[in-house]
Amino acid sequence: MEGVMIMVDVYNLYLGGFLPKVSPKTNVHNKRELKNKYKNIISLNNSNPLVMVKLSNATQAYALNVKEMSMELGEAAQNLLDGKPEEREENLRSMTGIFNKLLKRSDEYGEQNGRPSRPGGELRQLIHLHASALEEAGIGVDEKGFLKAPSYSDGEMAELPEDFVSQLKAKCEEMSMNPMEYVEKKVYSYAHLYRNDIGSAYETSIYSGMLFNSYC
Repeated sequence: MEGVMIMVDVYNLYLGGFLPKVSPKTNVHNKRELKNKYKNIISLNNSNPLVMVKLSNATQAYALNVKEMSMELGEAAQNLLDGKPEEREENLRSMTGIFNKLLKRSDEYGEQNGRPSRPGGELRQLIHLHASALEEAGIGVDEKGFLKAPSYSDGEMAELPEDFVSQLKAKCEEMSMNPMEYVEKKVYSYAHLYRNDIGSAYETSIYSGMLFNSYC
């Protein structure tokens, strides 16, 4: 019962101002897509340990921030992949802006709680792996890992770093499904790694999927 009440509180908080600024065109799914999403959540939860989370207002707000911004960043990455060449500069500015916003929020939470920046560390690792491609595309990276979109002139346009953008989109999908991965918590039971018939979709992370808000 306690877990249900917590989930209801999270649902109400989410509806109260944490709706992601994403387009229904890219975030409303059909029955098959929702079924696959649900299966992914179950698989994710069955492979993760059960945890205890101190649900302070700051913790809830941060988890919802991660979900909200990761959904927005994932959509921006998809728009960059699907967009026309003449839209690339605008789409790059949008993607790098949201990327930097999420990175800054992650760093702030880490500093406030005396812990590493997450998912900031994962985003910086992604940048490190694709440093050459980002440089060739004219995307600047400062010493703290923040991105700067290029300014194209005279119709000149660099190659799109597709691998980076595709992997960023995949990472955003992971973050949006389970933002509680990035908050302070204690493990009290390890996952059943070789069983897929244990647990329910919301047992290990009451935030997983956020009740499919904005999906249907």
